[in-house]
Amino acid sequence: MTHTLNRRGLSEDRPNDEIIILCMAQQKQKAQKQDAMKEITRTILKYKPDNIMGAPFGADDETIIATSARAGIITAVFNNNEDVKCVIEEIKSKKLGVSVVLSGLFRDVREVCSASKMKEHTYHISLGVFGRTDRLPDENTLKITTQCGHALISPYLVKDIVKKIRKGRMTSEEGAKLLVKPCVCGIGNPKKIEIILDEIVKNE
Repeated sequence: MTHTLNRRGLSEDRPNDEIIILCMAQQKQKAQKQDAMKEITRTILKYKPDNIMGAPFGADDETIIATSARAGIITAVFNNNEDVKCVIEEIKSKKLGVSVVLSGLFRDVREVCSASKMKEHTYHISLGVFGRTDRLPDENTLKITTQCGHALISPYLVKDIVKKIRKGRMTSEEGAKLLVKPCVCGIGNPKKIEIILDEIVKNE
């Protein structure tokens, strides 16, 4: 899942911190895999992800399930690898024939795969960001904006929300919920964003 590769804030010092799941039916098989996608999405929802495609817009579970079946794709973010292990084990046992991608620290992905007696077969890595990096926002802001790999979380929105939190017009939790809304993939991590917002407000 290449649009998660430049996500900032993950660290080898904090394993089991965050992992993203993507399940996608092959383009030519989308119609035949609708029931499989429904089953996968139900399994993911069962373990209560911290965010999932459709949730930031207020979609309920049944809408998310139906949408994933039509689209042939579902993405979600977890802050607990033990839950991811359970999700992957269940999906594997059902033999649904749908591709599963995990995004996170290598050691976390390997641990999840090993728990289900599987071996990861492909790795995608980022070589970093090149060019006029001096024009990038500060590191804490990047930890929020790179939550959305399609660049839909604006640094100006982060700045505005920080200002409102500082003035007592909004809580960090409320700000995090607003910031994940533009990320249509549902992989913005509201719990992590809330912590980062607190850090920004505290240090400024």
